Amino acid sequence: MGSSTAGQVCITALGGVLLLGTACFSEPTDSVSSGEPTSDPIGTAGSESSDDTATADVSSGAADSTGATASAQVRAVHAAADVGPVDIYIAGDATPLFEALAYADATEWIDVPVGSWTVEFRPAGAPAQSPPVHTASLSLDDGERVTAIASAVIGPASPVRMLAVREEWGAPLAGRARARLVHAGPDAPTFGVDGVELDGPLERFEVSDAEGFGLDTAGGQRVVLLEDVPVDAPTVTSFTTPPVGEGDEVLLIAAGELNALAREPDGFSIIAVGRDGALGVVRQDPQLFVLHGSRDAGGLELCTGDTELAANFTYGEIQSTRVSPGTYDVSLHNYPSGCGGEVFNTNSTGALEAGERYLLLVTGEIAPEDAGEASIQVTTFDDAFTLGDDSGARVRFVHGASYSQIYVGAVIDDTIVAENVLTEPIGWSVESGEVAVPAGAYVLGIADAVGKPEPPYAPIVTVPYEAVGAARQWAIVAGDPSPEANDGGFDGGFLQVLAVDTTTPQWGVAIVDVVLP
Repeated sequence: MGSSTAGQVCITALGGVLLLGTACFSEPTDSVSSGEPTSDPIGTAGSESSDDTATADVSSGAADSTGATASAQVRAVHAAADVGPVDIYIAGDATPLFEALAYADATEWIDVPVGSWTVEFRPAGAPAQSPPVHTASLSLDDGERVTAIASAVIGPASPVRMLAVREEWGAPLAGRARARLVHAGPDAPTFGVDGVELDGPLERFEVSDAEGFGLDTAGGQRVVLLEDVPVDAPTVTSFTTPPVGEGDEVLLIAAGELNALAREPDGFSIIAVGRDGALGVVRQDPQLFVLHGSRDAGGLELCTGDTELAANFTYGEIQSTRVSPGTYDVSLHNYPSGCGGEVFNTNSTGALEAGERYLLLVTGEIAPEDAGEASIQVTTFDDAFTLGDDSGARVRFVHGASYSQIYVGAVIDDTIVAENVLTEPIGWSVESGEVAVPAGAYVLGIADAVGKPEPPYAPIVTVPYEAVGAARQWAIVAGDPSPEANDGGFDGGFLQVLAVDTTTPQWGVAIVDVVLP
């Protein structure tokens, strides 16, 4: 197993790219190392909640009845999204047990003596004598396999909490793997779980039953996290599992910040760790926001096959749902139809990717009156706004009105001059490039771009707009410049702007009336 010196047991780790060549354990101790770390004594978690209590001490290097030295196996997983790479030490040792462990990575298994150890976390490369950012107690019995998960904590002085998971799995399932769900989300509440076999809700820093539930090897199984309410629990988010090996034992570790965007590095996600190491990060299922932007249509229903994506929503309303990653054909019906009524149109979403949010805009007309007006249909736009611009707003303009091409620009003295034109000509059902608008109040104008005339432009209509720092918005021109009497009953018809704010997790819509010249 390695070499030993007085007062220490040393092991040699072979072939582990995240491990140092040799790690030495000091004799077991209940004392905490010097400095001022936050102590987090945690034992190993089975099906029970992981209380901050250590299991009983076991003497280091104790021999069993055959005279063999008792040992266990341990590995580490980094699940603290806002914490950089860490070195993990046994208190008193000068050499890390695990070195430079990065977020979402898992180490190999190593053999260790049984006993109760004080584990210390330091930023990768920090001196062994420096105060650790966190300490925790880890107790190991003979023959145990324990995965030590470093998860993030929001609020306390220590940025890390350690959750130790005792790997005690049920019997192999024919043609399937087994999985356990670990709730390591620092800002996420207790979840109800649908789609897998769990006995009840899962609290923060809790692990599902030790036996594990069945997991499809081909992937595609959905894990739906619900609000913890007794009736009609709303979906908080969902994930679609990746392919796994038959007979594998997979920890699905929910980590990262729920209040961050799913596409951000610290966004809420699942770190999948199999028996032999990390399997990758599973981002949240694509989130779809379906916006009704058809002025002459009443209540609508949007479906993919027999699955309802949005229902009973009218002009200016938005609804959200999640689907597994993939490409979908979506059909439009009058509400209610149960996805079986007359189909107005069927359109493809294009490829929807995990971790992303999409706008599905219903635009066009149920009953177009002339060749210049488009039939009702659905167009998909990817969120993908630039993040972190506090100096102003990031805006993309969408042409969702029955008109051929438009320009958008800032209006001064009733005119849009060349330096204030914000977009190239925008065709119907197309979005502009992203525009950075410095914080402040503006009058924006919509101008005729048919034939691509040279500026200056006299706007068809204007609309007030206030750019706010860090805002990320679509400004959707909706309506009809030349409405007929049956166009939805809007007095005067004409145009409006649907402003969709993507800055918050649940998008909002504001309907802004235009100003006629």
